[in-house]
Amino acid sequence: MAPAARCWAAVAVVLTGQRLEPAPDVDWDAGRLVAWLAEQEWDAAALQDRRRRCQAADRPWPEALPTDLIDGLEFARYAAVLAQVRTATGLDGLAERVHHGPAVIGPDETRLLREVPPHSVQR
Repeated sequence: MAPAARCWAAVAVVLTGQRLEPAPDVDWDAGRLVAWLAEQEWDAAALQDRRRRCQAADRPWPEALPTDLIDGLEFARYAAVLAQVRTATGLDGLAERVHHGPAVIGPDETRLLREVPPHSVQR
């Protein structure tokens, strides 16, 4: 498998969890990769939904890179393309938190929030 095709396959599997056959004319263009993922029914909304479901089930996302795709993978280019795809699909930055609703703070945490460290006392 050509390096660019291996990259597309690797990005697809870590984001979707599925083995997708790369298009025959692949290159290093992340925009084309995003369009191809959308053609495979993995548009930005589907990828975002998958991330939410994985987090809710306490499963890792993105998934680990399968060992058979590691050999021959140009890691610097793969990491750059993956970052560009995540940015283009709204999956960059910090992952959404699973917890919804108000934070529950107990009496010990409340006491700690009220305390002021000695070095911050102004005279």
